[in-house]
Amino acid sequence: MTEGSAPSVCLCVPTFRRPAGLRKLLAHIEQLNYAGKLSIVVVDNDAEARAGTTVVEEMAPTFRFPIQSYVEPRRGHTYAYNQAFAIACHSTPAPDYVAVLDDDEYPDANWLTELVRVAREYNVEIVGGPVFPVFDNPDHWLAKSGLYAPHRYATGRVSMIYGTGSMLIRRTTLEHYLDEPFQHDYAFTGGGDEEFFYRCRRDGRSFAWADEAHVFETTPQSRTTVGYLLRRMFRKGTGATRVERKFAGTIPGAVRRWCKGLGLIGSGALFLPIAAFGGRPGIMRSLILAARGSGRIAAEFGILYEEYR
Repeated sequence: MTEGSAPSVCLCVPTFRRPAGLRKLLAHIEQLNYAGKLSIVVVDNDAEARAGTTVVEEMAPTFRFPIQSYVEPRRGHTYAYNQAFAIACHSTPAPDYVAVLDDDEYPDANWLTELVRVAREYNVEIVGGPVFPVFDNPDHWLAKSGLYAPHRYATGRVSMIYGTGSMLIRRTTLEHYLDEPFQHDYAFTGGGDEEFFYRCRRDGRSFAWADEAHVFETTPQSRTTVGYLLRRMFRKGTGATRVERKFAGTIPGAVRRWCKGLGLIGSGALFLPIAAFGGRPGIMRSLILAARGSGRIAAEFGILYEEYR
Protein backbone atom coordinates (compact mmCIF):
# COMPACT_ATOMS: atom_id res chain seq x y z
CA MET A 1 0.00 0.00 0.00
CA THR A 2 1.13 3.53 -0.74
CA GLU A 3 0.21 6.52 1.42
CA GLY A 4 -2.37 7.62 -1.10
CA SER A 5 -4.13 4.25 -1.20
CA ALA A 6 -3.80 3.21 2.45
CA PRO A 7 -6.76 3.98 4.72
CA SER A 8 -6.33 6.29 7.69
CA VAL A 9 -6.16 4.83 11.20
CA CYS A 10 -6.57 6.23 14.70
CA LEU A 11 -4.76 4.10 17.28
CA CYS A 12 -6.28 4.13 20.79
CA VAL A 13 -4.08 3.48 23.83
CA PRO A 14 -5.75 3.33 27.27
CA THR A 15 -3.21 3.60 30.09
CA PHE A 16 -3.21 3.30 33.88
CA ARG A 17 -0.10 3.76 36.03
CA ARG A 18 2.32 2.17 33.56
CA PRO A 19 4.46 5.10 32.38
CA ALA A 20 7.44 2.89 31.49
CA GLY A 21 5.21 0.52 29.52
CA LEU A 22 3.52 3.40 27.72
CA ARG A 23 6.87 4.95 26.81
CA LYS A 24 8.06 1.61 25.42
CA LEU A 25 4.83 1.16 23.46
CA LEU A 26 5.02 4.64 21.93
CA ALA A 27 8.65 4.08 20.95
CA HIS A 28 7.59 0.96 19.01
CA ILE A 29 4.61 2.76 17.46
CA GLU A 30 7.10 5.22 15.96
CA GLN A 31 8.76 2.26 14.22
CA LEU A 32 5.57 1.08 12.49
CA ASN A 33 5.96 0.82 8.72
CA TYR A 34 2.34 1.74 7.99
CA ALA A 35 2.04 3.77 4.78
CA GLY A 36 -1.23 5.54 5.55
CA LYS A 37 -2.15 8.38 7.88
CA LEU A 38 -1.89 7.37 11.53
CA SER A 39 -2.85 9.33 14.63
CA ILE A 40 -2.59 8.30 18.28
CA VAL A 41 -5.06 8.88 21.14
CA VAL A 42 -3.84 8.10 24.66
CA VAL A 43 -6.41 8.08 27.48
CA ASP A 44 -4.99 8.19 31.00
CA ASN A 45 -7.29 6.51 33.54
CA ASP A 46 -5.45 7.94 36.55
CA ALA A 47 -6.85 11.43 37.11
CA GLU A 48 -4.59 12.03 40.11
CA ALA A 49 -1.01 11.14 39.15
CA ARG A 50 -1.50 11.40 35.34
CA ALA A 51 1.78 9.62 34.67
CA GLY A 52 0.61 8.61 31.20
CA THR A 53 -0.26 12.18 30.33
CA THR A 54 3.21 13.27 31.39
CA VAL A 55 4.81 10.67 29.10
CA VAL A 56 2.78 11.91 26.12
CA GLU A 57 3.61 15.55 26.88
CA GLU A 58 7.31 14.69 26.97
CA MET A 59 7.29 12.69 23.73
CA ALA A 60 4.75 14.66 21.66
CA PRO A 61 7.00 17.49 20.41
CA THR A 62 9.22 15.10 18.45
CA PHE A 63 6.81 12.20 17.97
CA ARG A 64 6.58 10.86 14.44
CA PHE A 65 2.76 10.81 14.35
CA PRO A 66 0.09 13.21 15.62
CA ILE A 67 -0.55 12.26 19.24
CA GLN A 68 -2.96 13.59 21.86
CA SER A 69 -3.61 12.65 25.47
CA TYR A 70 -6.81 12.87 27.49
CA VAL A 71 -7.75 12.04 31.06
CA GLU A 72 -10.69 9.81 31.97
CA PRO A 73 -11.47 10.51 35.64
CA ARG A 74 -13.86 7.59 36.11
CA ARG A 75 -11.88 4.56 37.26
CA GLY A 76 -12.18 1.36 35.25
CA HIS A 77 -10.66 0.36 31.95
CA THR A 78 -14.03 0.33 30.14
CA TYR A 79 -14.32 4.09 30.71
CA ALA A 80 -10.86 4.68 29.26
CA TYR A 81 -11.55 2.50 26.21
CA ASN A 82 -14.91 4.10 25.54
CA GLN A 83 -13.58 7.64 25.78
CA ALA A 84 -10.77 6.73 23.37
CA PHE A 85 -13.27 5.22 20.92
CA ALA A 86 -15.48 8.32 21.03
CA ILE A 87 -12.52 10.65 20.47
CA ALA A 88 -11.27 8.55 17.56
CA CYS A 89 -14.66 8.40 15.84
CA HIS A 90 -15.26 12.14 16.27
CA SER A 91 -11.85 13.15 14.98
CA THR A 92 -11.64 15.47 11.99
CA PRO A 93 -11.04 14.13 9.46
CA ALA A 94 -12.63 10.89 10.64
CA PRO A 95 -10.34 7.84 10.32
CA ASP A 96 -11.26 4.84 8.20
CA TYR A 97 -10.27 2.45 10.99
CA VAL A 98 -9.75 2.49 14.75
CA ALA A 99 -7.05 0.28 16.27
CA VAL A 100 -6.23 -0.62 19.88
CA LEU A 101 -3.11 -1.49 21.84
CA ASP A 102 -2.69 -1.77 25.62
CA ASP A 103 0.02 -0.02 27.62
CA ASP A 104 1.77 -3.28 28.55
CA GLU A 105 2.18 -4.26 24.89
CA TYR A 106 4.29 -3.27 21.89
CA PRO A 107 3.79 -4.10 18.20
CA ASP A 108 5.95 -5.56 15.49
CA ALA A 109 6.79 -2.96 12.83
CA ASN A 110 4.47 -4.70 10.35
CA TRP A 111 1.55 -5.05 12.79
CA LEU A 112 -0.77 -2.33 11.53
CA THR A 113 0.06 -2.90 7.87
CA GLU A 114 -0.92 -6.54 8.26
CA LEU A 115 -4.16 -5.81 10.13
CA VAL A 116 -5.29 -3.37 7.46
CA ARG A 117 -4.24 -5.71 4.66
CA VAL A 118 -6.34 -8.54 6.11
CA ALA A 119 -9.31 -6.24 6.74
CA ARG A 120 -9.32 -5.14 3.11
CA GLU A 121 -8.46 -8.46 1.52
CA TYR A 122 -11.24 -10.32 3.35
CA ASN A 123 -13.61 -7.32 3.41
CA VAL A 124 -14.36 -7.59 7.13
CA GLU A 125 -15.22 -5.07 9.82
CA ILE A 126 -13.12 -6.34 12.75
CA VAL A 127 -9.67 -7.93 12.75
CA GLY A 128 -7.62 -9.42 15.59
CA GLY A 129 -4.16 -10.90 15.89
CA PRO A 130 -1.96 -12.84 18.33
CA VAL A 131 -0.38 -11.33 21.43
CA PHE A 132 2.80 -13.10 22.53
CA PRO A 133 4.09 -12.95 26.12
CA VAL A 134 7.60 -11.63 26.69
CA PHE A 135 8.75 -12.67 30.14
CA ASP A 136 10.93 -10.64 32.46
CA ASN A 137 12.19 -14.01 33.70
CA PRO A 138 12.19 -16.28 30.63
CA ASP A 139 13.91 -19.08 32.56
CA HIS A 140 11.00 -19.53 34.97
CA TRP A 141 9.31 -22.90 34.51
CA LEU A 142 5.93 -21.24 33.88
CA ALA A 143 7.46 -19.09 31.16
CA LYS A 144 8.73 -22.25 29.46
CA SER A 145 5.52 -24.22 29.96
CA GLY A 146 3.58 -22.89 26.95
CA LEU A 147 0.61 -22.10 29.21
CA TYR A 148 0.76 -18.41 28.28
CA ALA A 149 0.82 -19.00 24.52
CA PRO A 150 -2.00 -17.22 22.65
CA HIS A 151 -4.75 -19.02 20.79
CA ARG A 152 -4.08 -18.64 17.09
CA TYR A 153 -5.96 -19.20 13.85
CA ALA A 154 -5.06 -19.27 10.19
CA THR A 155 -5.22 -15.85 8.58
CA GLY A 156 -8.67 -15.29 7.14
CA ARG A 157 -12.28 -15.00 8.19
CA VAL A 158 -13.27 -16.28 11.63
CA SER A 159 -16.59 -16.36 13.48
CA MET A 160 -15.38 -13.95 16.18
CA ILE A 161 -12.32 -12.64 18.00
CA TYR A 162 -12.12 -12.48 21.79
CA GLY A 163 -9.87 -9.63 22.89
CA THR A 164 -8.77 -6.09 22.13
CA GLY A 165 -5.08 -6.56 22.88
CA SER A 166 -4.57 -6.34 19.14
CA MET A 167 -7.61 -5.10 17.24
CA LEU A 168 -8.68 -3.11 14.22
CA ILE A 169 -12.29 -2.07 13.58
CA ARG A 170 -13.97 -0.01 10.89
CA ARG A 171 -14.84 3.37 12.24
CA THR A 172 -18.30 3.23 10.64
CA THR A 173 -18.94 -0.04 12.48
CA LEU A 174 -17.72 1.26 15.84
CA GLU A 175 -19.95 4.31 15.53
CA HIS A 176 -23.02 2.09 15.88
CA TYR A 177 -21.92 1.20 19.44
CA LEU A 178 -20.64 4.51 20.80
CA ASP A 179 -23.36 4.76 23.45
CA GLU A 180 -21.43 2.10 25.43
CA PRO A 181 -19.04 -0.06 23.41
CA PHE A 182 -17.57 -1.75 26.49
CA GLN A 183 -20.23 -2.08 29.17
CA HIS A 184 -19.23 -0.74 32.55
CA ASP A 185 -20.38 -3.84 34.40
CA TYR A 186 -17.00 -5.20 33.24
CA ALA A 187 -14.93 -2.18 34.36
CA PHE A 188 -12.90 -4.12 36.95
CA THR A 189 -13.51 -7.73 36.01
CA GLY A 190 -12.45 -7.66 32.38
CA GLY A 191 -14.49 -9.37 29.70
CA GLY A 192 -16.10 -6.23 28.31
CA ASP A 193 -14.31 -6.71 25.01
CA GLU A 194 -15.61 -10.28 24.66
CA GLU A 195 -19.14 -9.11 25.43
CA PHE A 196 -18.76 -6.41 22.79
CA PHE A 197 -17.66 -8.91 20.18
CA TYR A 198 -20.59 -11.17 21.02
CA ARG A 199 -22.90 -8.23 20.35
CA CYS A 200 -21.13 -7.53 17.09
CA ARG A 201 -21.48 -11.14 15.99
CA ARG A 202 -25.15 -11.14 16.97
CA ASP A 203 -25.58 -8.06 14.78
CA GLY A 204 -24.00 -9.79 11.78
CA ARG A 205 -20.61 -8.05 11.90
CA SER A 206 -17.75 -9.78 10.10
CA PHE A 207 -14.43 -10.84 11.66
CA ALA A 208 -11.01 -11.97 10.48
CA TRP A 209 -7.75 -13.09 12.04
CA ALA A 210 -4.37 -11.73 10.97
CA ASP A 211 -1.87 -14.28 12.24
CA GLU A 212 1.17 -12.31 11.09
CA ALA A 213 0.09 -9.12 12.88
CA HIS A 214 2.26 -9.71 15.93
CA VAL A 215 1.98 -7.89 19.24
CA PHE A 216 4.12 -8.59 22.31
CA GLU A 217 3.00 -8.33 25.94
CA THR A 218 5.43 -7.54 28.72
CA THR A 219 4.93 -10.21 31.38
CA PRO A 220 6.57 -9.31 34.71
CA GLN A 221 7.46 -11.74 37.47
CA SER A 222 4.27 -10.82 39.32
CA ARG A 223 2.32 -12.48 36.50
CA THR A 224 4.58 -15.51 36.36
CA THR A 225 3.17 -17.27 39.39
CA VAL A 226 0.81 -20.18 39.96
CA GLY A 227 -1.57 -17.96 41.92
CA TYR A 228 -1.79 -15.30 39.24
CA LEU A 229 -2.40 -17.79 36.47
CA LEU A 230 -5.14 -19.65 38.36
CA ARG A 231 -6.86 -16.42 39.40
CA ARG A 232 -6.79 -15.24 35.81
CA MET A 233 -8.28 -18.51 34.57
CA PHE A 234 -10.96 -18.30 37.26
CA ARG A 235 -11.74 -14.79 36.01
CA LYS A 236 -11.95 -16.02 32.42
CA GLY A 237 -14.40 -18.67 33.56
CA THR A 238 -16.61 -16.10 35.25
CA GLY A 239 -16.48 -13.94 32.13
CA ALA A 240 -17.53 -16.80 29.88
CA THR A 241 -20.58 -17.54 32.02
CA ARG A 242 -21.60 -13.89 32.21
CA VAL A 243 -21.48 -13.47 28.45
CA GLU A 244 -23.17 -16.78 27.67
CA ARG A 245 -25.91 -16.09 30.21
CA LYS A 246 -26.59 -12.76 28.52
CA PHE A 247 -26.75 -14.10 24.98
CA ALA A 248 -28.22 -17.52 25.73
CA GLY A 249 -30.28 -16.91 28.83
CA THR A 250 -32.63 -19.82 28.26
CA ILE A 251 -33.10 -23.00 30.28
CA PRO A 252 -31.18 -25.06 27.66
CA GLY A 253 -28.49 -22.39 27.78
CA ALA A 254 -28.28 -22.65 31.56
CA VAL A 255 -27.99 -26.43 31.32
CA ARG A 256 -25.11 -26.08 28.85
CA ARG A 257 -23.34 -23.57 31.08
CA TRP A 258 -23.57 -25.80 34.14
CA CYS A 259 -22.43 -28.81 32.14
CA LYS A 260 -19.43 -26.85 30.87
CA GLY A 261 -18.50 -25.63 34.34
CA LEU A 262 -18.89 -28.96 36.09
CA GLY A 263 -17.25 -30.73 33.17
CA LEU A 264 -14.17 -28.54 33.43
CA ILE A 265 -13.92 -29.08 37.18
CA GLY A 266 -14.39 -32.83 36.74
CA SER A 267 -11.85 -33.02 33.91
CA GLY A 268 -9.29 -31.11 35.95
CA ALA A 269 -9.74 -33.44 38.92
CA LEU A 270 -9.94 -36.62 36.87
CA PHE A 271 -6.79 -35.98 34.85
CA LEU A 272 -4.72 -34.60 37.71
CA PRO A 273 -3.11 -37.94 38.64
CA ILE A 274 -2.23 -38.59 34.99
CA ALA A 275 -1.12 -34.99 34.48
CA ALA A 276 1.36 -35.39 37.31
CA PHE A 277 3.49 -37.51 34.98
CA GLY A 278 3.93 -34.37 32.88
CA GLY A 279 5.54 -32.56 35.79
CA ARG A 280 4.54 -29.12 36.95
CA PRO A 281 3.21 -27.96 33.53
CA GLY A 282 0.97 -31.01 33.34
CA ILE A 283 -0.37 -30.43 36.83
CA MET A 284 -1.02 -26.78 35.97
CA ARG A 285 -3.02 -27.73 32.88
CA SER A 286 -5.37 -29.75 35.08
CA LEU A 287 -5.59 -27.00 37.67
CA ILE A 288 -6.37 -24.47 34.94
CA LEU A 289 -9.31 -26.57 33.77
CA ALA A 290 -10.61 -26.71 37.31
CA ALA A 291 -10.08 -22.97 37.82
CA ARG A 292 -12.00 -22.09 34.67
CA GLY A 293 -14.80 -24.44 35.66
CA SER A 294 -14.92 -23.02 39.18
CA GLY A 295 -15.13 -19.53 37.73
CA ARG A 296 -18.04 -20.57 35.54
CA ILE A 297 -19.96 -21.97 38.49
CA ALA A 298 -19.08 -19.02 40.75
CA ALA A 299 -20.51 -16.58 38.20
CA GLU A 300 -23.83 -18.41 38.32
CA PHE A 301 -24.05 -17.19 41.93
CA GLY A 302 -22.79 -13.68 41.15
CA ILE A 303 -19.31 -14.31 42.53
CA LEU A 304 -16.80 -12.36 40.44
CA TYR A 305 -13.06 -11.67 40.60
CA GLU A 306 -12.24 -7.99 40.04
CA GLU A 307 -8.78 -8.44 38.59
CA TYR A 308 -8.48 -4.78 37.62
CA ARG A 309 -9.83 -3.17 40.81
